[in-house]
Formats: sequence, C-alpha cells, structure tokens
Amino acid sequence: MLGECLEVFGGYTEEEREGLVFNHYIPKDGTYVMVGVNGEIVSKTDIKLDRKTGMVNKSSPRYHDFCFYDYHSDLVSMNKPQDALKIIHSNNYLSFWVKKESILNGKLTMDVIDGYYDVLEHPEKKYKKDVRAASLYGMLEAELGPVNAELLHKNKRWVREHIFSMEDLGADIDMGKKDYLKIFFEAEKEEYKREGKRYFIPNIYNSNQYNVVIEGETYGLPDNNQGMNAKKPFLSIKTRKCVAPYLLDRESVMLQKQFFDYLMTFAAAGKYNVYVDLEHGRFIPCGNGDYPTGEVCGFFLRIQKGKEVEIHEQDVVPYFRNELQKPFVYRNLLGIEDTENPEYEGVRECITCQEVERMINDVFFSKALVNHYFSPEENIKIADETVKRMLLLSRRKLFGWLHLGNTADLESLFHKVFMELIKNSIAKEYMRKAAKQLNMKWSLEGYLEEGGNGMADFSLELREGLKEKIVAEEYKGLENDREYYFAVGQMARYLVVLSKAGKKKQSLINPFLNARTDKKLKELLGRYYKRYNYDILLGAKKVDRLYGMVEGYEPESPIMQDLLCAGFVIDNLLLEKKAKEET
Repeated sequence: MLGECLEVFGGYTEEEREGLVFNHYIPKDGTYVMVGVNGEIVSKTDIKLDRKTGMVNKSSPRYHDFCFYDYHSDLVSMNKPQDALKIIHSNNYLSFWVKKESILNGKLTMDVIDGYYDVLEHPEKKYKKDVRAASLYGMLEAELGPVNAELLHKNKRWVREHIFSMEDLGADIDMGKKDYLKIFFEAEKEEYKREGKRYFIPNIYNSNQYNVVIEGETYGLPDNNQGMNAKKPFLSIKTRKCVAPYLLDRESVMLQKQFFDYLMTFAAAGKYNVYVDLEHGRFIPCGNGDYPTGEVCGFFLRIQKGKEVEIHEQDVVPYFRNELQKPFVYRNLLGIEDTENPEYEGVRECITCQEVERMINDVFFSKALVNHYFSPEENIKIADETVKRMLLLSRRKLFGWLHLGNTADLESLFHKVFMELIKNSIAKEYMRKAAKQLNMKWSLEGYLEEGGNGMADFSLELREGLKEKIVAEEYKGLENDREYYFAVGQMARYLVVLSKAGKKKQSLINPFLNARTDKKLKELLGRYYKRYNYDILLGAKKVDRLYGMVEGYEPESPIMQDLLCAGFVIDNLLLEKKAKEET
C-alpha cells in the first residue's frame, strides 16, 4: 500500500512535490527571526497554529521563506540531534533553534553552543564510531563539498553575542511563552537545501547498521513508522542475511521522507483522514465529518500526529463518492411532533453520505460519533454507558459504509446496535427520542434493502386500526403478529404509567424490552395487570378489551422488538383524554 502511495507522490515533479509540502506546511509555534548578511534582524514574526481552525497567520511577507528554511533545518527525530544534549533542535549552521525556556532556565550555555557548531564544522567526528554512517557521509561530502567554515564561524559569533540579549537588537520577543525561538541566517535556498541534505542523508535511515552497499549504491531501512531496534526482535526477518523488512536506496528514501512530511502537513492541520486517489493521482485530506470531492479509487489512510506522523489505519477504497447512488429518505412513520427539530417531523431527503452521517450522529449518538471513529476508548467522554458501548461496537462499520463505501453486514448491525439504543432511550423514558430513532432505523433499512426487513412500511394505520377495535361494540381480535406486538407495547406502557413507584421507569420497562419469548411477555403483562388494576376504573372498556385481545392471541413469529418498542413510544391509546370517557 505504501509503495502505491509513493508511486502517486513520485508521479509529481520535484518542484510540484515541494509545492505540495510547502503549500500546506505549518511550522511549530514560536518566534521566527531572520538575520541579514550584515547581522541585522530583517524580519521577525510569531507563528501560532489555531487548533480549532488548523490555520496559521501567514501575513508576514517572509512567511514562505521561513517555511522553506524551517523545513530544511528540522531534525529527522529528537533521537538524532546535532546537539548531543538535545537543547538545540536545528540541523545546520544556517539556523539556530532553541526553546525559549532553555534560555531562561540556563540549559543553553556557551559550551552547548560551541559543541553544536563543532559537530556542524566537523561532521565526520559524529560518525566516526559508525563505519556505515561514516562511509555514507564520506560519499555525501564528495558530492556536496566541505562545510563552509567561514560562514559557520560568522553565524556562531552572532549567536554567541546576541542569543542571550536579543532585545539589544530591537527584537520584541516574548520569552515567557512555552514555544521556540528560531533564528535563520539569510542565504540562498540552495544553500539551505544543501546543508539540510548534509544532515538528512546520514540520519534518514532507521539505523545505519542495516545499510548495505550494492553496486556502489547504499540501501537502508527507512525510519518512517519503523521503530526497529533490539527491543523489537519480531520485526527482524531472521531467515535473511539482512534482517531488515525492506531496504530503500537514497533517492527512494528521500522521496518517502518527503511523502511523510507531506502527510505531516495534513496532521498538523487536524486533517487525519487522507484519501489516496490512484485513478486521478491525488491526495485528499479531510477533517472529521469532511468528505472528498468527486470519485475516489485507491486507499484510505488514518494518520495521527505524534513525534512523527503516524499511519494508524489503512484500507482499500474500491470506489467511493459522497453522492449517494439513490436518495436516502427519512420518513416520520410514527408521526411524532418535534418543534425543536422540525426537520424530523415529515419526510426528509438526503443525497450525500455526509447528510446521512449527520443524521445518524445526531439521532443515535448524541453527536459523538463523528469525532470518535478512531478515538481510544478512554478518550471518549460519554455519560451514557450504553451509548458509548454501542458507539465502540459500530463505529468502524459505520465509517466503512459512510466514508469508504462498504455496505457489508449493515442490516445486522442496524438491528443489533440501533435496537439497543432505542431500548435504552425507552428505558430512560426519552420517548420522543426513541420514536425518532425508530423512524431512522426503519428508513435506513428501507434504503439499504427494498422494503427493509418489513418494518419500514409501518404507518399510523396500525395504531388507528387497533384504536377502532378497542372501542368497537363487537369484539374483534388481533389479526396478525405485527398488530399483536404493537398492542403489547401499548398495554405495557399503560401499565408502567399506572405504577406509583418513585423510580418506576427503568426497572419496570426493562423486563418487557428484554423479554425473549411471548410467554414471558404475557407473564409480565398478567403480573403488572394484577398489581396495578386498583388504578383502573372499574369496567374500563378499552383497557379490558386490549388486555383480552393480547391474552387471546398466540403469535407465530419471534418477538418483533421494533413494533413492541413502537407501541411503547407512540401516543398511548389507553391514556387518551376524551370529553366522555367510555366506561
């Protein structure tokens, strides 16, 4: 998969790849200072990422220069610094990075500065203990030429003279912030690229101990997402002479580094979902709740920003587009009224996956799903444990459908997860919410499979038909299992309402919702009917009629939980107030 991604990325020219990286590049928070050739400060700007928008202020006229210099002066990782004490974080003599607090607390000293520049002036000293690294640097120096010692010493003198007294140069720098002070010395961009390369090439591999030279070309194990060391022997392939999983030459490993740098620009902006479109040769970064435009055929990457950009998840995307093949239609089959959310009162049509996702997110998961598709369980703060448990159980399947186009096993997921959430809402007496969830479940089933599972054609006619029977002069029995389970829900709801217990709701409702057989349902109804019949008006015709109809019917099918729940949440026939109550 990574190989295919690199093929797409490598299909761009070097200039285009640099443009991709720098157009989205976000430097770390800090104060950025540009020092001119005569030692004067020619530009200063403070860069800070807005965590909510993923944007930075780019108003400085030298912002793009700072980005370019910053990119070529960065460390591969903090495990491979030029300063052995890890106080100075830049990689070449054209730049000098340090955290402001290191200046204030005394960690940065003249000795540290001297040690940093000594390594930069004599890189061979750093690699002398590693034969492979020394050999790699030797070949690199033959290509790049020696270090410009004169310019190095000039920049070193400036740092020694001014780093502890920047205010003397008229630089207004807030040293109290917990961010970086980054100093760049004006130079041609090619010089920055050259000195960056002088650092990157010997340090870009995971460990130079895995390097091999084949026909004069060095191959090594890349460092991106590859923490191979003595603590991870399972990554080694013991049956090979070279135990590294795979090796790349210098050109390929630099391409991979650039690709991961490109991914890092997305992660820094909070766009962790990346689509790799092989068909059109493009990368599409998306934040939570965002969708790619047009058709996508290729791969999906879920990335995260850590010490480096990390690929946490990957999947194949055979074909995906945000636009649905056919409209999804939400129907208010239970006829609920919702003045706060009138969009749920009638018929609502959605033409994109994004619209459907927003409805599922709102109706079933209290708007917690979209931001927690990939969150660690401990980071999901939802008070309702049932909602949290169902979110964890269903989130990957829902993401696969709504973001990758995979519809496998959705119907079983809907029945298991959505029914659990509906029953949870009923148990807590959120009847309007449960009704909305039932409407949504049936509408989704009707969308995925013609007719759904037979529930999506529920209408108020079922309630009206039952109403006619319980007030009719002549007894009319229940006609089918659908009508029966709906009637059981109506009867159970009525009996629960009669209870005078202070905490009647959940403990009384749950047994009905969790009953597995019709025998158990009838047993519960009989028990509750006897327990609360003191509150039923003597001879109350509707109650007696409905109870008798339920008792006299033997269903053939297993419990239809949808209709049982529908009987619970819809307006109860036995609780209707009339001017003249039938007795």
